[in-house]
Amino acid sequence: MPSSLTRAYAGYALGLLALSNLLSFVNRNVLFALFEPLKHDLGLSDAALGWLASAYVLVFSLAALPFGVVGDMRSRRTVIVTGLLVWSLATLASGFATSFATLLVCRALVGLGGAAFGAAAQSLAADYYPNRGRALALGILAAGTTLGGVLGIWVGGHLGALYGWRMTLVAVGAPGFALAALAARLKDPARAAGEMLPISLARANAELVGALNVVVRTPTLVYVFLGGALISFGLNGLVGWAPTFMSRELGLSVRAATALLGSWGLVAGILGAVVGGLMADWLRRYTPSGRILTIGIGLLIGGPLAIWLLTVRNMTHFIPIFFGAFFFLSWYTGPLAAAIFDVVPARISATVAGAYLLFIHLAGDTIAFPLIGALSDRFGIDRAVFVLPSVALAGGVVVLLATRSVEADMRRRLPESGAAWPAPASGHLDRRGP
Repeated sequence: MPSSLTRAYAGYALGLLALSNLLSFVNRNVLFALFEPLKHDLGLSDAALGWLASAYVLVFSLAALPFGVVGDMRSRRTVIVTGLLVWSLATLASGFATSFATLLVCRALVGLGGAAFGAAAQSLAADYYPNRGRALALGILAAGTTLGGVLGIWVGGHLGALYGWRMTLVAVGAPGFALAALAARLKDPARAAGEMLPISLARANAELVGALNVVVRTPTLVYVFLGGALISFGLNGLVGWAPTFMSRELGLSVRAATALLGSWGLVAGILGAVVGGLMADWLRRYTPSGRILTIGIGLLIGGPLAIWLLTVRNMTHFIPIFFGAFFFLSWYTGPLAAAIFDVVPARISATVAGAYLLFIHLAGDTIAFPLIGALSDRFGIDRAVFVLPSVALAGGVVVLLATRSVEADMRRRLPESGAAWPAPASGHLDRRGP
């Protein structure tokens, strides 16, 4: 942690970023709980509903990289605040949409705000915890992705049943303005006041090309990017289509389905994110592959549980299997982000994080949402959803390939970072390593 900041302040900043990230995914996923009333009110097909989800993801993917470049060259704090304001305004506007086209544009703008926030927030949080505890800290931040996802579904189901989908979207969009005011006062631990590079097209291109060269020349990043896209396809697709699947196949109302997902999903997601981060940091003390191994273990256990879950129609069995699957599938969030920052120079960390977000969502859930919708229209939701956990499981296998490269890639980063990483006689990593 930078000496100019206290541990208490780092904890406060991490908490604010994590809460903002949670709200970001509430704004994203609340729509999934509203699929059925939207389908009825606007006369939409399942494929059209899938495209509403993909509008967010597509814009999020394309915008994440440019916003990452801006965050590295200028102010990460400003980029974060911009993201909060844009997605809050767009969600509010979604509540007044009167057609599919209008709602599609609003959802795309929610994705734009999420893209501005995502890469800059990860990079900033990583700098608050540069050494010990990084995987746990990024796990706490990333837990907002999982928790916000299930909370968005829970909130959408309950508010939608009580007040309708329009008021639900208005209510969900409002809190972002308060968080934007708090985020505007955050301190950047890696930059002195006013320390910003001038933005020009040539400089931005140079930063971008340099970051992409780092990605393609770093085997660990190649495995993480490819595996991350498969994981994003599978897990985000599962979260998105879960309320519809449960409503149609388990005979639950949308409100009951979202309540189940929200309550058990919140508990399992919190425990999974914390346990995954703790295990990754613990294993990292003894092997450079500790964070990679944690990702793989969680997916290799959680993936088969999720496949089993989709065959269960008895609620007595469904709930414990769901809890176990979601718990293990939540392990990857913090360790995966930490693994990226472990092998990336700090000066381009937001840009690489933006490139990661672009790639995994463009190649992952942008495809998953409409594909599963189209398969559901043709074969039924009960068959279509089996594609999702199978692809996520394959992603865990791909990420495990990084165990062959991560130590060498981390050592290449050390001269740039200035970190000390002596190799103990036992061959294990020093606990002060990055």
